[in-house]
Amino acid sequence: MNKRERLEVIKDLVVRFPIDTQEEIVERLEALGVHATQATVSRDIKELGIIKVPSADKGYVYGLPKSSLVKVKSNNILDFAVMDKMVNLKLVPGSATVVKRQICEYFQEEIFSIIADDDSILLILKDQETIPNLERTIKGW
Repeated sequence: MNKRERLEVIKDLVVRFPIDTQEEIVERLEALGVHATQATVSRDIKELGIIKVPSADKGYVYGLPKSSLVKVKSNNILDFAVMDKMVNLKLVPGSATVVKRQICEYFQEEIFSIIADDDSILLILKDQETIPNLERTIKGW
């Protein structure tokens, strides 16, 4: 199973079951025949933007943030700067994971590389001609 498939399985697990620990995710993956370490699951959780949400019977459990279920709002993007085939986005702190995921969904074929931290994203595109469409799309969210 590749990473993309594992991420989809993890999203499905946290939606279907009240999971409150990373170890439980690892165990459920193992039950499905998917080997992943706790460290891998931790990185996957961060990439997916999974958060802890209140639960009636377990305290807090993993769930998908509402922002992953709707489009990213353009007010998360504070600055859009371009140099050659590179685009640097300055973002509201904490929003980079969700914005990165949405950019990857829309422009996967046009992206050479993408680097994100808490409040910025650096995109290196395969072709400069993609930049106007990228900017128009992102500002339209």
